[in-house]
Amino acid sequence: MVNITKKTTRSMRGLRAASRLSRRDSIRPLTAAGAIAVLASTMLVAGTAAQAATTSASTADAYTISTMPNENRGDSDKIAVGLDAQDQKTGYLKFDQFTYPGPSDEVELELSLTGGEPGELMIHQITSDWTEQAITSAKAPVEGSLVGRTTVSGGSGTVRIPLNNLQLSDGALSLSLTRDGEGVSRIASRELGYEKAPKVVVSGETEQPAPQPTPPPAPVQPPAPAPPTADPSCSVSAKLVPSCGSWFGASANPLGGESWDTALTDFEQTVGRTMDIAHYYKRGQSALFPSSGELRRQDEAGKNRILFYNWKPVGLTWRQVADGAADGYLRDLASHMNDNAQKAFFLSLNAEMEDMVNQTPGSGQTASDFSDFFRHVVQVLRANGVNNVVTVVNYMGIEKWGEMPWFNELYPGNDVVDWIAQDPYAFGKPPVWLTDFEGMVNRTNGGWPGFYNWAATNFPDKPQMLAEWGVDEDPNYPEYKTDFFESANGQLAQHPKIKALVYWNSSGFDKNGNPILVGETRADSKPSTLSAFRSFVDSDSLTAPRESYFGE
Repeated sequence: MVNITKKTTRSMRGLRAASRLSRRDSIRPLTAAGAIAVLASTMLVAGTAAQAATTSASTADAYTISTMPNENRGDSDKIAVGLDAQDQKTGYLKFDQFTYPGPSDEVELELSLTGGEPGELMIHQITSDWTEQAITSAKAPVEGSLVGRTTVSGGSGTVRIPLNNLQLSDGALSLSLTRDGEGVSRIASRELGYEKAPKVVVSGETEQPAPQPTPPPAPVQPPAPAPPTADPSCSVSAKLVPSCGSWFGASANPLGGESWDTALTDFEQTVGRTMDIAHYYKRGQSALFPSSGELRRQDEAGKNRILFYNWKPVGLTWRQVADGAADGYLRDLASHMNDNAQKAFFLSLNAEMEDMVNQTPGSGQTASDFSDFFRHVVQVLRANGVNNVVTVVNYMGIEKWGEMPWFNELYPGNDVVDWIAQDPYAFGKPPVWLTDFEGMVNRTNGGWPGFYNWAATNFPDKPQMLAEWGVDEDPNYPEYKTDFFESANGQLAQHPKIKALVYWNSSGFDKNGNPILVGETRADSKPSTLSAFRSFVDSDSLTAPRESYFGE
């Protein structure tokens, strides 16, 4: 193995600082939007008034998270509002040079919703002594008087909320956004441009020159607001490939004797968000899946998830399965899937197959035997009516196996593979194994270019997945894991083929108390790690697919 040079020339602390700087510099501040006057004049008698509307876009917006009191989200392209697990998220809007309305004027707040659950959105007037770049939960203005509220149906669309009883201030209007009860609304911020930015619309009367008297026109009713429509800018394909961002999911190991099902929901509460993907492991030729419990997690109201199964045969070689030895089971499995799996789901077959290869002729476990095994299983399922399975060929992905002469023979073929996955972990000794996100997904050695590069070069049309991955909490490097997650989002952006990340959350010990090679990957291994992890998984790039696919 050879070292990754750049890992030796800068510390992870430096990466964290660089990541922070690049994130701040990547946002171009918008200029304060001036008032846009729209005059709809009606010819009346001298001295009467005409209807006018003034629209002002926000000049600052942000949101805060109660469990991350010092986190600033002023550069996000969304404003998250509501209660998500243990996180209370509050939105903030500011409109500079706001002209306060007269007694007969009507004021409305216009918001572009990008996703979320049904609920009640509340608007309070607050002081304007805050800035977009500095506001945090610990430094937020005190909530003032309630000036508006509305019920939102969830999903995307535009809403207008009447504002009442606004108090005169210092030439600016500032508002806080909260929700009543559980659930989250996601709102477009000014970073997405004027069309989607929050706006205040004032409709009132302005004096006009007196024209010749004319008969008043018949009253015209304002048009009804258009129903919310899905945001066309982001989508998810039939093969579950998101056009915006990447899925985030988990294999949540039990940490204290609880069930796998409980471990999943506990993990979600710990990290402050619902998983997009729930990863399950199935062994042998008897278990039929999905189970009723797994389907409940898939269809849970407001917490929908995509199911991901990893199936491995027991007591049969790859060649035996390829030759039909498991066909009876596979037909039963297909029938069960047709009856129960109504939504698209991921399926991996004998993941991490590299260390099971035996190139001895007749072993039934050669690389080409694996390829035939994978093809046969997929073809039997398809032939028996399973048309919503999204197939994943799941490698270990380390350079040791990539350099083997038989490695390329493992690939089953583009016609039976939808996604390509690896299972990378950051643990062991730096800089090659205890490394940053970029080094983890692209470990190189000799002629091996790294798994990400290998897959992107050989299969450029296939999305990539981290089907398992984790980061060890190593006491010899106390700041390493925190630094990893603080720099991960910026590095993920440099690897656009990665469209799903499924985290392996583990205490570092198996159910018998034996240590696991990849170490303590649990997200809450210490407070600073958890804070960095929560910020990473709540990033725009890892929440966009959920908002467009589930409307949450």
